[in-house]
Amino acid sequence: MDTAKLQQADVLIVGGGLAGLSAACYLARSGASVRLYEKSTGLGGRASTTNYDGFLLNRGAHALYTGGAAEEVLQELAIPYNGHKPGSLYVLRQGKLHVFPASVGSLLQTSLLSFRDKLELGRFFSKLPTLKTEELARVSVNSWLHETIKRPRVREFLTMFACTNVYSSALDLVSAEVLAYKLQLSLKHPILYIDGGWQTLVEGLRQAAVRAGAQLINNCRVEAVEYTAGQVQGIQLANGQRVQAKAVIIATTPQEALKLVEDGSYAPLQQIVQDLLPAPVACLDLALSRLPDPTHPIVQDTAGPHFMTSQSLYARIAPEGGAVIHTFKLLDPTRPSEPQEDERALERLLDSAQPGWRELVLKRVFLPHIQAVGMLPTVASGGYAGRPGPQVPGIHNLLLAGDWIGAGFLADASLGSARQAARLLLQEGRLNTRIEAISVLQ
Repeated sequence: MDTAKLQQADVLIVGGGLAGLSAACYLARSGASVRLYEKSTGLGGRASTTNYDGFLLNRGAHALYTGGAAEEVLQELAIPYNGHKPGSLYVLRQGKLHVFPASVGSLLQTSLLSFRDKLELGRFFSKLPTLKTEELARVSVNSWLHETIKRPRVREFLTMFACTNVYSSALDLVSAEVLAYKLQLSLKHPILYIDGGWQTLVEGLRQAAVRAGAQLINNCRVEAVEYTAGQVQGIQLANGQRVQAKAVIIATTPQEALKLVEDGSYAPLQQIVQDLLPAPVACLDLALSRLPDPTHPIVQDTAGPHFMTSQSLYARIAPEGGAVIHTFKLLDPTRPSEPQEDERALERLLDSAQPGWRELVLKRVFLPHIQAVGMLPTVASGGYAGRPGPQVPGIHNLLLAGDWIGAGFLADASLGSARQAARLLLQEGRLNTRIEAISVLQ
């Protein structure tokens, strides 16, 4: 084999979402030669935004939870964005809208809870700041709420709130550590809707990676990761071409990552992926000529794990006068979903919260089953500690990044694991060795 004809790079990255782009930025800025491959025509993955005549629709509702690794990474990489804190939250219960008790003032104001209910909910939130969340790693969300909350109406409210926060209705399986930690963060740090949609973050990361010298290749599918004697050697593209590298970072979904190594038969990755509990959601996203009822822009439904947000009321994602609404239903990962019924459930939520919406629709996108999170921290796995780390067992310099790797939730895990993978390669001197011509790359 003529190895001289092989392309080479210090690091190859598979996947052009937030994790892959962030890793590319860190590595390229440190002087490594980086090449990123994305199978789609555009970058961003689930963080991509589609422009429909000026209406900017994310793939489902997206919000930036500040105070965690995502905000840190964006600051470290100097990624510009404008974010806006949403307000005016409501709870839909038995056809009636109530003020969402998100603060002391709204707790006193809401008609959702009785006086004694409000006292119990107030005590629950007052104890959160000093809670040691890691002690809840082996406790389910359901168990925690049932042990902590005695009043049925408060438990009903917190169950609804928990589903939205952990992006799952499987509260008997999800670790309470996730909910408790997210609630602690939200008490101190705002949740933001981003001007321009999440494509703003994708484009900012793309520009930063290119400026640093990374090569980003769209519409190019990676077929396999190749290694020998426990050392990664590079990748094989779908067109048969091989590319050698000192290190490879897989920044894809868990299922795609598994497929890339020994065609899905690599046992250590099999073990990781087979134990995953994903967070599937059904999303109905709308572009409207106007918002029917601006007084109820954000609504959660106690009758089911349903959520609606009129993000265009806060962020610049629609033309003047127009509106963008995102709704989603949190699905049970242990049971099959019924897309038609899921869509009807979201329509009923819209009928209650934004009556008249049907006559105003300019664009409608229904996503029956997408993954909000690749791996939920579960009771069985021990919460965040049970998540896999960046290093693939048994293959030196093959690393993983994504929302299913390491600590944190959603974008915190994606960007945090990307930074961790890059640091492993840079701080441990893993890129100092020369790329050898490997004869097994045939």
